[in-house]
Formats: sequence, C-alpha cells, structure tokens
Amino acid sequence: HHVHRWRHGRGRHLRSALTRRRLSRVDEAVARPERRLLYLVHGAASYYHEAAYSILSLWRQPGTADIGIVVVTNDPAPLQALIGEPPQVRYLIFSPEQRREWQGSIDYVHRMKPRAFGWAIESLAAEGDPVWAFVDSDTAFTAPPARWLDLVEQGTVVLHAQEGTVQGNRTHSRSQRRLDDTCRCQALTIRGEPKRIAGDSRMWNSGVIGLRQSQRGILAETVALIDTLFPICPIHTVEQVALSLVLQDRGQAVATCETDVLHYHIFKEFRDDLARFFEHYRGATREQLLAAWPDIDPSLRIVPKREFNALPKWRRKLRKYLGGAWKPLPLPW
Repeated sequence: HHVHRWRHGRGRHLRSALTRRRLSRVDEAVARPERRLLYLVHGAASYYHEAAYSILSLWRQPGTADIGIVVVTNDPAPLQALIGEPPQVRYLIFSPEQRREWQGSIDYVHRMKPRAFGWAIESLAAEGDPVWAFVDSDTAFTAPPARWLDLVEQGTVVLHAQEGTVQGNRTHSRSQRRLDDTCRCQALTIRGEPKRIAGDSRMWNSGVIGLRQSQRGILAETVALIDTLFPICPIHTVEQVALSLVLQDRGQAVATCETDVLHYHIFKEFRDDLARFFEHYRGATREQLLAAWPDIDPSLRIVPKREFNALPKWRRKLRKYLGGAWKPLPLPW
C-alpha cells in the first residue's frame, strides 16, 4: 500500500515536472518577440527591383520563413508583380501628403527613412516589444539574419557598418570635410541639449537599422537632429550622421552586420543587372527566382568595381581617360 502511494506520488512529480518544462517551452515561444524587416520602396522601377532581389536573398537563407516583411510604399503593385503576394509580406501605403511631411520643409529625401520607420512601428505596435530592422533596398542577405536579430532582441542597436569618425573621414570627400568643419565651428542641439561634437565621434552606415519597438524614440531624436544639421550642412548622408550622433549621446550599444548583409551602395551599375535579371525571368515563379538568384550575385559582380575603387586616384583618372574604367563581369545568359 505504501509502495503504491509512493509510486503514485512520484508519477505526479514527474508529470508536473514534464508539464512545467512543456509550459516553459510554450512560454518561450510566446515570449519571443516578433521579428519584422522593413523596406521603404517608391519611385523608379529600379528601387522595386532592388527590394524584390533583397527579399529573395533573405528567403534563400534558412530559418527566415517566419520573419515578417513590412513594405512602406505609395504603390505595392510593382513589387507584387515581382514576388507575388506571400502571407508574410504586408504593405503600409503612404499618401503624397505624408511623403511631403516626411521630407519636411528642408525637402531632404533621406528624412523619409526615420519618419517612415517610426510610422510603421506605431502603425503595427504590438505586445511583446517586436524586433524591427529597417533594410535599405540595395542590400543582399549573405547569411541568415538570426545572429544580429538576436543582438537587437537583447537591446543592442544594429547598424550596417562602422565607417570611421567625423575627423578621420575629413579627407574622404568634400561633404565629409564640410561635416567636420560644421562640427568644429558650432554646437548642435542633440536630444534637447546643445552639444559640441568631438572629432572622434563614430560614424555608422545606416543600410540596416535594427532596434526594438520600445527604442523608437531614437528615430524621433534623429529627425530632430536632421532638422538642425541639414540646413547648416546639406550633405546627402545627414540621416546616418544624425543617427550615429544620437546613439552616442544616448550611450547606446551598437553592433554591425556587414558580414551578414551586403550593402552595395557604391555599385549603382547593378541596377542594369537587376533590370536584365527580372526581364529574363519575367513570369517566373518565386521558386524559380530563388533558384536563379545567384545568376547575378552582387557580392561577385561588385568585385571589379571594388578593385577599381581601391586604385590610387591618379590611376583611376588615367584608366577613365583611356576609356577603360572597369569591366563588368559577363552575365550567364
């Protein structure tokens, strides 16, 4: 009789331990925040080609089927024509009035980025503090994004790549020199306080911006700094400069993802490859597009341009003068 009771009790303990473990697994699944990638797509067909190709590069990676994709656009039709209408892709449509408001009185196109990002986060605000990443359309996933999305989940802001410092970049271009001069000459209002910008302030490329829903205040602070900085230093990279300065002012931990995402912003020629790719595979299924994706793999096609850019300036000028800057790789069809 005693033995029977002991067995029965032990069984109950085992059962409750198993139930606890099962429940904790369910809790984990419930507690894990949603992951969402955001694209802002509008204008010329080339931008839709870029976004479609970037999204296809994501789907080629394992474990990406449950990542939500949010497309902020004024016209979803061109993208739907390229990638179909899979359930994990949703569209937020902006109006001409919104676009004007996002570009602001300074009429700066990249001001749209933090504004559109903030609008999407607010529009789709959800329990559990979702993980978001704004992804520029001229990108390709070269590895699954889980590694850096995990970092975002832990509270780190993930940007594409670290790109020197305000002072260190001074000699790179006229616009970088202008930025350094501006920072030397005057204080900037950052997060409500006038601040002197140190020459060793770090700069990041914002081809990817990963943050949690609860960190969206960073975006509003970035917009405020764009509005301060652009009128006195109207360079096209003001958006990522402002974001970099806001993050440092917050003492925010930042990680990068350039080993997992290619951002081919120096390679505008790739737009011709994309146009030919989507023309060649017109009417193809998503599976066929995924299989054909490597035909124009940008991490290979960018190499001749990168090698050319690495030459000393006088050699680049000479090569251009002689009519042979750099030769694109042949296409397979």
